[in-house]
Amino acid sequence: MSAPFPIGPAMTDGWPMTSIIAGASTAPMAHAIDLARLFGGQGDSWSDALVSETRRQLGGCVSAVETGLRLTLEQDARIATALGALPPTLVWPIVLSNPGMISPLLLTHMRMRAGLALLLRQVGHADLSEDMDDAGGAIHFSSDPDSDIRHAAIELAMAEGRWAMVGAEDQPIRPDVPAEQFFELIWMTAAALGAAVMRSGLVPSAVAMAAVQEAARAALARHDERQGALAVADRLVWRLGARADAPDLLGQALVARRHLLFAALAARHLRVETGRLAQALVAGPIGHVAAICHTLGGSAPDYRHLLLALRPVRPTLSDARILALAADYGAMDDAQADGIIAELRAPEELSAKMALLTPKAD
Repeated sequence: MSAPFPIGPAMTDGWPMTSIIAGASTAPMAHAIDLARLFGGQGDSWSDALVSETRRQLGGCVSAVETGLRLTLEQDARIATALGALPPTLVWPIVLSNPGMISPLLLTHMRMRAGLALLLRQVGHADLSEDMDDAGGAIHFSSDPDSDIRHAAIELAMAEGRWAMVGAEDQPIRPDVPAEQFFELIWMTAAALGAAVMRSGLVPSAVAMAAVQEAARAALARHDERQGALAVADRLVWRLGARADAPDLLGQALVARRHLLFAALAARHLRVETGRLAQALVAGPIGHVAAICHTLGGSAPDYRHLLLALRPVRPTLSDARILALAADYGAMDDAQADGIIAELRAPEELSAKMALLTPKAD
């Protein structure tokens, strides 16, 4: 069977940039460049490891969603017959041939998730019942006397373990993403499956369209974003209450390399969504990292330590650059930092549009 959405011989030499730019009317150029880095070449801010891991996280979630939709669709004998004539893993190859299906916000989320997964992998999760405890037991919440805190800590360790799991691009990963990203994953996957079933000629188009819509809506109704790693980290911090405001806890989380917990704690202090703050740390302009550290009250040595912690996912952070950034850290004033934090508090859609009008620096 031919590929559902062939690229065509004229595009093979320049793929993916040629195929992406061909659809530039539906994809902003900055997003097209990011997609080109992800699917065939890296830019300065994308390490090879980050490219591979972003593909792994996105492809794994797509494959898991495809499996769920297939199980629902196959309850109709006609659809089951059509799907049986198709490859068992269909959607990820289609996405690989049509990267423009991936929206900017979905790519942003997957890049953040991939960056945190790489950072988590620096220490591993051999025992998911216990926290990574390089800070002398100060953040050992999985044995906390408060059962709610204890359960949230164990949930977070398990969620981190899922993110840090190694596998092939199309090996399913639980799509424990926020509702907005799950919405995109569902409709992207449903579109690919629906188009493939229609192209098979075994099912009338109207029947296929109705079936994929029903399956997609059922999956959306079942999704519980509270089980995602971001939500679990927020829940742990909320359970901690006033304890989350302890002056040394942020530093202890960073020393213990609990980057997701660090992001959730910092987000509480700064009144920013945890996902937005994690994205700023992993892939935002380096000035945003400085602003976060400044607003949290961090010193130049604190900033240097934060940059060192982020170096596995930020290839431009050489030793020399970290020293230079730390030396210039004191030049940032409260007004500059407050402006950046205000931007992180704004709706993500607004920030994304404004970013297209602002030069991007790392």
